[in-house]
Amino acid sequence: MLLDYLMRVRRDAQAGRLGMHIGEPNVDRFQGLIVGYHMCQLDQGVNDVEYSQFREWLRDRGEFPTEGWEAKYLRDCGGNPEQAIRKYLDFVAEFLASHRQETAGK
Repeated sequence: MLLDYLMRVRRDAQAGRLGMHIGEPNVDRFQGLIVGYHMCQLDQGVNDVEYSQFREWLRDRGEFPTEGWEAKYLRDCGGNPEQAIRKYLDFVAEFLASHRQETAGK
């Protein structure tokens, strides 16, 4: 659900259209989009297990520290917000590729 939407955002970002989702590239705005989407899911009684597994997967890899991914990725990307967002979206793609392959084999 949420991760499928984030994959659409990733495809748009790769095509130079990240702005159609959040306007000017900004990690706080992007995080707000993610949180808002997730809160709407929760408000509607949708339990997005895959998104929870993704967050856990990021934490296990050391990519979701207590300060939040936004600060870490901005540092990792030399302060470039678009690169930081792309890094997050690349992790979404990596997680889905491995996770969905594992669940398809069960």
